[in-house]
Amino acid sequence: MQTITYSRVGNLEIKLDITLPPSPSIGTLPGVVHIHGGGMTTGARSGYDCWQWLKESTLSKGMIFMSADHRLIYPSTGFDIIEDMKALMKFISDPSFSEKYLTAGMSLDSSRIGVAGVSGGCYAARALAIYGEPKPKAIYLLYGMGGDFICDHWVADKGDTMFGPVPLTPRATLAHLLDAPSVPPTSESAIHAGPDLFADEQRRIGLSSYWLRTGELLDYVLGEPVSATLRALPYAERVAAVPERLRPALLETQIDASFPPTFLLHGDQDAIVPLSESQKTYDRLRELGAKAELEIVRGGEHALMAKAWPLEFCAGADEAHEKGMQFLERELFEDTTGTPQ
Repeated sequence: MQTITYSRVGNLEIKLDITLPPSPSIGTLPGVVHIHGGGMTTGARSGYDCWQWLKESTLSKGMIFMSADHRLIYPSTGFDIIEDMKALMKFISDPSFSEKYLTAGMSLDSSRIGVAGVSGGCYAARALAIYGEPKPKAIYLLYGMGGDFICDHWVADKGDTMFGPVPLTPRATLAHLLDAPSVPPTSESAIHAGPDLFADEQRRIGLSSYWLRTGELLDYVLGEPVSATLRALPYAERVAAVPERLRPALLETQIDASFPPTFLLHGDQDAIVPLSESQKTYDRLRELGAKAELEIVRGGEHALMAKAWPLEFCAGADEAHEKGMQFLERELFEDTTGTPQ
């Protein structure tokens, strides 16, 4: 594995890990870009945040595995994530990428790039699908955010009540961020997990759960306060109430028929990212005539996890995870006539 910088914003280096398949064949190969979870506010491209099963499945199918960072919400916004994803696609699709970073005689086929977004990473994956040039050939959205940010789950103020499995996050634990005169942009804050530990390097992990409870996450995604206005309106009137200038970062409003073939995976008991996120995206893609599949794991909670440490998935998760990988494989190994290569 090698780590490279795919974009620089001021002094901030935004990085990408590249792993080649074992005994890679010489020639042009497809690749999969993994975007980590972490509620859009924390996480990193490697370690606990990078699903090893996804990496191993990609490599076993003869595809190049790439895992990317992006700027994290607060102080950065969804607009910044969109720009990072544009930069990423431009970077890896340029012929110089293969010449500089891949084995001699091997190249990445820029027409056969798939994207796998996990949880909060699905926002960045959706951004790649909408704004990437060239567009990815296929998308795999795993229990993902960004499909229904105007629903009550995200904009309602829940007070001090327990909301599903999300623990109450005291604001005082985030004072180093929320009360700081300025917060420098960051693109990685790796999560560390253990028997008595679940934390990240910059102590950002509570941001998304805090804003989930206060109903303010969308304010930080769009960069302006809109949630208080939206929560007072009927659902059907909310999109129109979002200022036109902010809608490019409200990705659910930007989906059209050019969205790549997409596999969506979700648990029906997910209390952190509701099933409606995937269902709404699936329904919209089908309405547009775009190719989409939705796999729902009965009894599955967020990330289909049964235990966070040691990591253990629920019944049916392994089969569902691999079904999505097989979807990517079929799409990425088809030639332009739709025939498997």
